[in-house]
Amino acid sequence: MPRIAFRAGLAASAIALLCAWSTSSSPLPRFRPSPRGVVLPILMYHRVGTDAASSPSITRALTVSPSDFAAQMRWLHASGYHAVTQGQLLGALLLGLPLPPRPVMITFDDGYRDVLWNAAPILHRLHMPATAYVITGRISGSDSSFLTWGELAQLERLGFTIGSHTVHHVDLTLEPPESAYSELVDSKHVLEQRLHRPVPWFAYPAGRFDPAVVAEAARAGYLLAVTTQPGFLQQNRLELHRFEILDTTGRNGLKALLASNAR
Repeated sequence: MPRIAFRAGLAASAIALLCAWSTSSSPLPRFRPSPRGVVLPILMYHRVGTDAASSPSITRALTVSPSDFAAQMRWLHASGYHAVTQGQLLGALLLGLPLPPRPVMITFDDGYRDVLWNAAPILHRLHMPATAYVITGRISGSDSSFLTWGELAQLERLGFTIGSHTVHHVDLTLEPPESAYSELVDSKHVLEQRLHRPVPWFAYPAGRFDPAVVAEAARAGYLLAVTTQPGFLQQNRLELHRFEILDTTGRNGLKALLASNAR
């Protein structure tokens, strides 16, 4: 077997073992990641669709039009950016594995079904993986804006990784420790039971976290967790930075954002 293929297989096995470890009650082995971390812009989207003018201002702000989203993804692809998975980032942070040139991570919060119809097809055509952090209490619920379990499976088949965004999207910093832990672990368990795979990826609701919440996320078995704090340098695996993409960002705004890292 060629050396590169052997190393890739070994790396994949190590990452799979870490993910499986996250479903057990055993503590994660201690690692000594590089203090330099990795440079990786993580993009945070919510909705991709068209919204009526009567929608609340926050909904309009968080809804990127399908044409803008397609233009942004095509620009990333044409400019040599490589969308990476949660597993690749985990391997880079804990095992020192290299990321591809010009890496970028694409994420979506909440679990809106318009991501399946308007974002997943363009990402699938461009071979760009992404992550959807879903609120499990809203899956297959009364609000038709959110994904069903069947649609979540479709999203996986189109190249998405599924992560948790708690059960009820509560501010974990305001919850008692056991209540916060329940939100963290219950959402993780239901996703693992329905999807039949480890789900060690998490997004803090509204980006709200503190040391106690981070400790509970670690206790629940999460390996990576994202915030809403901007930044390119990723060092703490449970306090990852992200850049919010809004309806006003557009392709040029994304280009300017990513270019700011080179200054």
